[in-house]
Amino acid sequence: MTETALNIYANASMSKPVSKTFQDLRKLPCLSGLKDDELAVIGGQAGLKRFAKNDILFREADSVKFLFVIKSGRIKLFKTSPEGRELLIKIMGVHDYFCCAPLYLDKTYSVSAVALEDSELVVIPVKEFKELIMAGISEMGMKIITGLCSRIKYMSGLVEDLSFKDVEQRIMVSLLRLAEEKAPDNNTVVLTVTHQDIAAMTGTVREVVSRAMSRLKKQGIIIDSNIKGFKIDKRKLSGSISEKSCNLSY
Repeated sequence: MTETALNIYANASMSKPVSKTFQDLRKLPCLSGLKDDELAVIGGQAGLKRFAKNDILFREADSVKFLFVIKSGRIKLFKTSPEGRELLIKIMGVHDYFCCAPLYLDKTYSVSAVALEDSELVVIPVKEFKELIMAGISEMGMKIITGLCSRIKYMSGLVEDLSFKDVEQRIMVSLLRLAEEKAPDNNTVVLTVTHQDIAAMTGTVREVVSRAMSRLKKQGIIIDSNIKGFKIDKRKLSGSISEKSCNLSY
């Protein structure tokens, strides 16, 4: 399929509004406290959309255009590795909702979605939804929401790393993540994390981490190390991660 069902839907006229479908919209936590007249404003922008079995709603990295509440049926959320392996994230059922977090982050879907059976969804356009939400909360509130969503994305990344990357890749990605968090503007960064801590982060054991760290030293990625910590070259580490990922794709 060259175009997802929702891309086709986005270019077509909206289906009938669902301003009276309050109970479906109230399944979104951010809408649960609204009065009926307030909810009707959002309902007026929403629509009901039917998806046939095997319809692809959207693909990972597509631009976020809608958020959803499932009225009937089941939707599978999944990620796909560069080698084509699939990681099942969740099977969504009636009254489940999804695609809230990407609204406040990089504006792209972090997973793909496909209908497991004929399904009907309440579909809310992102632009109108954000305008309505922003009109009702302060700038500080928006920052808090964005911060919470960034933690969701971070945890999703950890799950993806554990599922799709080998141990050495997971170690390198974790080191780069730690270095970026500590000093995003510096290339060389001193980290004080222990080998045992790294093992716990990456789902392995300390001995495996120690061997991987020795290899990184030989490659000049770890520049210096002592009992207080070690210094890491982020550019070299990032290049090594990219090279390893490309090699695994063939």
